[in-house]
Amino acid sequence: MTSTRNPYVKLARALEAKKVRRERRLTVAEGEDLIASALDQGVTPTALLFDEARLDDVADLVERTAGVPERYAVTPDVMGRVSSLAAHPRVLAILPQPAPRGFSDVAFPPALGIWLAGVADPGNVGTLVRTAAALGADWLATGPGSADPFHPKAVRAAMGSTFTLALLEGVTMRDLATRTGFQVVAADPHDGVPPWDVDLTRPTVLALGAERDGIAPALADAADLPVVRVAIPQAPGSESLNVSAAGAALMSEALRQRISVA
Repeated sequence: MTSTRNPYVKLARALEAKKVRRERRLTVAEGEDLIASALDQGVTPTALLFDEARLDDVADLVERTAGVPERYAVTPDVMGRVSSLAAHPRVLAILPQPAPRGFSDVAFPPALGIWLAGVADPGNVGTLVRTAAALGADWLATGPGSADPFHPKAVRAAMGSTFTLALLEGVTMRDLATRTGFQVVAADPHDGVPPWDVDLTRPTVLALGAERDGIAPALADAADLPVVRVAIPQAPGSESLNVSAAGAALMSEALRQRISVA
């Protein structure tokens, strides 16, 4: 295919917009490893675009997706126009998003849930999705100001965990405050106790905020929820940790504690 007028080429480009992703409940995945991971989770692509010049490099994926009706071999130029990557991939997929979920669809109270407030970079959101899945979180919820977990950059960073971890969207602290039976552990680099001094074997929602504003503004609506602030000790004079790194450290500590009492 040499034209960008194909409806699926147009759709792949349109899905860069959150509004279109939300209306169509679709997302874009680029690269054979990510697409293979989605297939492993039982996801059936809506459409696939293959770089016709490199079909031999993805022969296994071509064979594996033989049952997908909408598959197209496109020129490298078309693939470059569709892809958001600096070096376009050998294959791009339009994938269905998981069905929207609410508290009634997930473990609540959770052993460990993750709540993001103001984490605006989709790469950070995707990395946290991947980390949460790897370190045993029950779910991850995005709150006000956080990037769409189905943004193509977030899907790429999550490396398939988008389709294994329960994701909740648009969850506010007021929503959490309507529930009981758990503690909120808030990452606050300026005012908190070391995470190993907190009992993370209790049902916990780990709250992570934007690096600039921190988590404090988001806690204003916590009402009567028990909130514990934690800070990861750092070397003197060092900059605060990236939210993805801080989240990984805190989730790892939570898993360590649960394993130690098992």
